Amino acid sequence: MRYNLVLFVLGWLLVFFSMSMIPSLIVAAWFGTGGGVSLTIAIVITVSAGAAMRSIQPNSEEKDILPREGFLIVSGGWILCSLFGSLPFLIESVFWKPDGVSFFYAAIVAIADSIFESASGLTTTGASVFSASDFNNPHAILFWRSTTHWLGGMGIIVLSLAILPLIGAGGMQLFKTEAPGPVTDRLKPRIADTAMTLSKVYVLLTVLETGALMLCGMNLYDALCHTFGTVATGGFSTHPQSVGGFDSAFINLVITFFMIVAGANFALHYRFMKGEFSVYLKNGEFRIYIIFLGVSTLVLTILVGLNGNVVGFWSCIEHSLFQAVSIMTTTGFCTTDFETWHPMACMLLFLLMFVGGCAGSTGGGIKVIRIILLAKIAYREIYRLLYPAAVVVMKQDDQAISERVAAGITGFFILVGAMFIVSTLLLSAFGADFETAFSATAACLFNIGPGLSQVGPYDNFAGFPVCIKLWLSFCMIVGRLELYSVLILTAPSFWRR
Repeated sequence: MRYNLVLFVLGWLLVFFSMSMIPSLIVAAWFGTGGGVSLTIAIVITVSAGAAMRSIQPNSEEKDILPREGFLIVSGGWILCSLFGSLPFLIESVFWKPDGVSFFYAAIVAIADSIFESASGLTTTGASVFSASDFNNPHAILFWRSTTHWLGGMGIIVLSLAILPLIGAGGMQLFKTEAPGPVTDRLKPRIADTAMTLSKVYVLLTVLETGALMLCGMNLYDALCHTFGTVATGGFSTHPQSVGGFDSAFINLVITFFMIVAGANFALHYRFMKGEFSVYLKNGEFRIYIIFLGVSTLVLTILVGLNGNVVGFWSCIEHSLFQAVSIMTTTGFCTTDFETWHPMACMLLFLLMFVGGCAGSTGGGIKVIRIILLAKIAYREIYRLLYPAAVVVMKQDDQAISERVAAGITGFFILVGAMFIVSTLLLSAFGADFETAFSATAACLFNIGPGLSQVGPYDNFAGFPVCIKLWLSFCMIVGRLELYSVLILTAPSFWRR
C-alpha cells in the first residue's frame, strides 16, 4: 500500500472540496444573515489540511492507482469530506450559538449532530437532526447543507475524476469503486471523459429544474436548494414541512418529474440526448422501475382515497405519486405526513425504501437491477431442481450475466442483511422502539431520509444518543458506497503486503 499516493490524492480532494464552500459564502454576502465567518474558518481549515496532505509527494513512477489504494481513497475521501463538511455546522452551533448547558456537553452533541448532518448531505440520505427552529439558521448554512447533496449526488470522487489527470493520477480504479450499481457503464474510453460526460448531464438537469421551479413561483435560493436535493435524490429542504410547505401542485409535479429522472441511469439520459430516443424502452431495468412506480402510485391512491387522508381525486393521485417517487428514489421529500395514511400505505412506502433507484443513478437503496437479478437467480435455482443437468444462462437486456456478478449480488444481500440486523439491534439496545430502530436503520443504510415513528417525515434524528448518531453516520457512508468499498477495509488481508 502506497500511503503517500493515497494521502496525495486525498489532499487534492480536500482542496477542491473546500472550494465548493465558496458559493455559500456568496449567499452569506447576498442575504447578510450570517454564516460567512463560520464558512471562512471552515474553508481555511480544510484548505490547510488538504495542502498539508498534498505536500506528501508520491514517486513519479507511482501515479497509477491500484485496487487497494482505490478502495482506501474512496472510503477515506467520503469520511474526510463528511468530517470537514461538518465544520460550518459545528462552528456556527458551538462558537456562535452555544447552548445554555455546559459548553463541553454542547460541543460533544454539536460534533455528533454536525457530522450526522454532513454525512447525510454528502451521501444524499436527507436524514436530519434539524428541528423546526434550526431552519432559522443563516441562509448560507442552509445553502451549504443543500450543496452537500449536490456534491454527493454523482459522487465527489466521480466529479473530481476530470481533475485527476492534471495531478498525474490515473482514475479508472476510483470510478469502478465509486460508481453505483453492480455493473459500471463506461461511456467514453477515457475515464476523465466519462466523468465529464456524466457531470454535464448532471449540471444540465440542475439548470432545467431550477428554471422550472422559478417559473412555478420559487425564488432562486429555494429553487437551487430544492434542485440540489432533487437531482441528487437527497431531500434537504429550506422549509420545516419540506416541499409541502409551499402548497403548490405545480412545484410538486416538477419535483416529481425530476426525481424520476434522477432515479434513472444517467447513461440513458446521455444516450437520449445523443439521439437514441428509444433507449428508455429498450432498457429492462428502466421498464421495471416505471412499473414499480406506477403500481405503487395506483395502490397508494386507492388506499389514501378510501381512507380519506387526502380530499379530492387529483390530490390523491398527486400526493400518492409524489410520495411513491420520493421514497423509492430515496429522495425523502414530503408533501404531507404519510404516517397518518392507511397502515397498508405506510407499509408499502416502507417496502419501497428498500427498492431504490436504477444502477448508475443518484438514488440509493438496493437498486432495481439487483432485485431483478436476484429474482432471476432464485428462478434459476428452482429450474435446476426440476432439471439438474440443465445449463441455465441468465441474461439481462440480451447480455449474459456472469457467475461473478451473480455471486456479488448474493453476497451484497447477505452483507446488507447482516448490517441491517446489527444496526437494528444496536438502536434497540439504546431504547429505540422496534418501528423506530427498524426504519431508522433502513433510512440511513439505504440513504432514504425519513423513516417511521420517532423518525417520521416531520420528525428528526436529534433524539438519538451521540454514539448512535455517529453509528448512523457510518451506516450512511457504508450504504452510499454499497458496503463492499468500506467493509473490505475491515479484512486483515487488505492491509497485508
